[in-house]
Amino acid sequence: MNKRNYQYLSVVFLFSSWVIFYTIPRHLQYPIFFLPAILLILQSIHEEKKKISAAFLLFSIVIFRAFIPEKIILSDVSFWAGMIRALLISSLFLIKKVHLSGIYFYFKKYLFFILLISLPFFLLHAIGFDPFGRIATYIGEEGAGRIWNVYLFFSLQDHPSHGEMLRFPAIFDEPGFLGVLLAFVLSIERFNFKNKRNRFFALCGILTFSMAFYLLSIIYFFSAAHVNMKLKKYTIVFITFFIMLGALFFPVQMNNKIFDRFYTDEGFFWHTSGRVGIERQTIAIENMRSLTKSELLWGRGLGGDSESISTPGVTWERLVVRLGIVCTVLFILLIFWYGSKNRNSFVFSLLFVISLLHRPVVFIPLWFFLLVYGIIVGESDEVIKEKNAKRLLFKKNEGESYAGFVSIDTLNYKKQ
Repeated sequence: MNKRNYQYLSVVFLFSSWVIFYTIPRHLQYPIFFLPAILLILQSIHEEKKKISAAFLLFSIVIFRAFIPEKIILSDVSFWAGMIRALLISSLFLIKKVHLSGIYFYFKKYLFFILLISLPFFLLHAIGFDPFGRIATYIGEEGAGRIWNVYLFFSLQDHPSHGEMLRFPAIFDEPGFLGVLLAFVLSIERFNFKNKRNRFFALCGILTFSMAFYLLSIIYFFSAAHVNMKLKKYTIVFITFFIMLGALFFPVQMNNKIFDRFYTDEGFFWHTSGRVGIERQTIAIENMRSLTKSELLWGRGLGGDSESISTPGVTWERLVVRLGIVCTVLFILLIFWYGSKNRNSFVFSLLFVISLLHRPVVFIPLWFFLLVYGIIVGESDEVIKEKNAKRLLFKKNEGESYAGFVSIDTLNYKKQ
């Protein structure tokens, strides 16, 4: 029964995220998330009740603000729907580590197969060969001007000014989302390239040409090196080399304008009023100035960010408009508090907070799941070190010594 719940939730997490065309409809995402989550919570509630309940209650305060409209009307259906959604997401703090490991096991497996199928067809498309052709056109939020060409195994943004953005996004809405997702997964895996799947994830991350993926990877390596001082020098050099290699593509004017974020009619990097990214930030900040003092402090709640900021590509401003300054600061402090149990967990919490500067998509089940599990894995590392130290044994009678090392895989779910 648990195995099916793990499989079910991993699929829900994947396809209720920012997936194009194949996404689970929004009105169905939380209802189908409800039953398996409740079953796992009921099994978990008796363990570590006091500690986990504290995280559950504290994070619920912030999540309520994110899902409840600005004006609280008890008779409004959207108010109660927001309450339920907030409780379901924060309930991840009530699920036992072993169950979270089970969900992650299948999540990583399914993500690998999605990318394994998607990447070859994306590369074929890049050289001008499409076995199945375009199957649909998807139009994004009204006013954002975002259009996707949907192919059978991947989707590409189609920009009116310069066509398709030829960066690998798989079935997700943009390469940046996939890049951050893969950075999280590889951080959870401690960038263990002995694992073939992790090497493939790294390749996919590089092909997203996502600056977020590159920067988060660098930050993880140097943070982990500072914390543990165990990363070999050649590993850091290897990663840094690929980051620099990816950066070399920026000034190259390719036919499909891979780095569309730096392109306008005036050319790469520069716009009539400066860099495109800076202009977006300027517009977003100007929109924030129109907020009242109350809205700025306490946020506009559900839907408030899209009403105030319609400019595509903005980042942290959406989080501030939705939560308000008070809850945004509280949310960041809670993430650091939850990850402060040990050094490895703190490194992951640092990455998570930095990722909010790229795109604050945190209030989806998948992102909160990765936050909770990434920090728990950091805790498990400390347990592993302690067990390995205690299980070093020496057999004097047989004249041989051996070490009974425990790998992190023993703490993750495995097939029986």
